Amino acid sequence: MDRQEKVIAVAQTVTPIRRLRGQARRLLRQLLSPLERAKTDEWSQWYQGVYRRLGERGLQCNKPGECMPELILHDVEGNEQRLGRCWEGKPALLVTMSLSCGRTRRYARELERLAGRFKDAVNIAIIYVIEAHPVDVPSPYTEEIWLTPLNDIAGIRCQQPQTLEERIALARQLSRRFHLTTPMLIDALDNRAWHAFGSAPNVAILVQPDGRVFAKQGWFDPEEMEGKIKLLIADVERPMKLH
Repeated sequence: MDRQEKVIAVAQTVTPIRRLRGQARRLLRQLLSPLERAKTDEWSQWYQGVYRRLGERGLQCNKPGECMPELILHDVEGNEQRLGRCWEGKPALLVTMSLSCGRTRRYARELERLAGRFKDAVNIAIIYVIEAHPVDVPSPYTEEIWLTPLNDIAGIRCQQPQTLEERIALARQLSRRFHLTTPMLIDALDNRAWHAFGSAPNVAILVQPDGRVFAKQGWFDPEEMEGKIKLLIADVERPMKLH
């Protein structure tokens, strides 16, 4: 089976699943009492508001054309690493993630796919940051403990790390869970990368070899980012062709 046939087969499998999921949600809504439906709608509006605000907050810094900050982070062995090494010699895609973030788990394999496809042209790295949904302290995004059903279903109950070693252990757990080979840099406990990138859970920054931002997403969208990567590669290769 070639690649195109595989894509078609996956699409044929996923589409019915999504349709059934939508039908199940509609049926559940019909079974709820008016009071329960009102509570569900209120929660949905609250969640959508938080999601929108976090995406907007993630875009307030590192705008296209701006220079990326130089930060000292750590690799999974605990060794200090300069963030700037990511874009030395070729572009870089940096995506912030944490194990307790549902968006991280949703797109972890898509990031791995991008890393494989563009491995010769772009350095792709996960920046492992503060936990989005710790079970022991308030979420950094709502100022209260925010446990999610998806985390319960997945058996993920992360405490907010108090040491670098604890954060590294969670990063390794994320890598094992999704069989990731994408390199990881671990944010320091002062959350310097998280703050510098916009204090949002799942931002994606595409960086040019000179350290300037080419594109940024408040929420990582792999399909859209793939198009941005292609544009950047074309821009990088164009001067070489002129010579």
